[in-house]
Amino acid sequence: FSGHCLGSMRARALCRAPHRPPWLRAKSFSSLVMADERCPALLHVDSFTRVAFAGNPAAVCLLDAPADATWMGAVAANQNLSETAFMWPTGASEVEGLEGEPARGETFELRWFTPSVEVDLCGHATLAAAHALFSAPGGRESPLLRFGTRSGELVAALRGEGCIELEFPASPPRPLLDGVGPTRGDVALALGLPVDKVVVVGASDDLLVALPDAGAVAALAPDLHAVSRWPYRGLIVTAAGSGSEADFVSRFFGPAVGIPEDPVTGSAHCTLAPYWSGAPEAEHVFL
Repeated sequence: FSGHCLGSMRARALCRAPHRPPWLRAKSFSSLVMADERCPALLHVDSFTRVAFAGNPAAVCLLDAPADATWMGAVAANQNLSETAFMWPTGASEVEGLEGEPARGETFELRWFTPSVEVDLCGHATLAAAHALFSAPGGRESPLLRFGTRSGELVAALRGEGCIELEFPASPPRPLLDGVGPTRGDVALALGLPVDKVVVVGASDDLLVALPDAGAVAALAPDLHAVSRWPYRGLIVTAAGSGSEADFVSRFFGPAVGIPEDPVTGSAHCTLAPYWSGAPEAEHVFL
């Protein structure tokens, strides 16, 4: 996974993986069927990895038409992965490509569910959904896909060598309002760190906290019960990278939405990319 800031309004994600890798696994289920008794396709895709059974897994459910939200929630709970993506086609239209060029693209509605709630945005499950479509037998008519979501329109483009490029909205951290959310002392207590080692940067849908170094991020064992009571989707903890391989490191905790810790959180980079692209430690941003 590689990310860099595209400006004040956009962030881009890039994933390279072999076309139709061997760990794209099909599953079926018989107890959760649609009203017309047809069983939709359900795939298991490992995102952000070149190694089988690694990265961040997501389930992808391919539908012909919209499904009941309660049913989708039940399927997601049954899969018990951090995210299950549900999508169905809505047609084809002119799409603005990632470089601003007009192009013909297929359009889909896309929704994401954790085992307990529906969420507004998910990076790795969107990548998994795009990969499932591009890897389907016979391929796609267009190298561009457009997803209608609760966070607006997202575009996926198939590039060379099996590369899928996603365009996500940038969500820079905003200063915290007095009396809203945890104090710096509350955050330090939940992280088990001295107050002077914690910088509460701000919040978008998630609270962003910076620590002194990558080692502190790796060693972190937060109080997830305390984190779950904060008025945010989750907690992003980050620090500058410790070597030449990365400008920054991060971890994401989302106990409030049923995810104690996510292996890789693509949507968190909508906040991380704008933050680190403006930080003096990084001339450019990549993982």
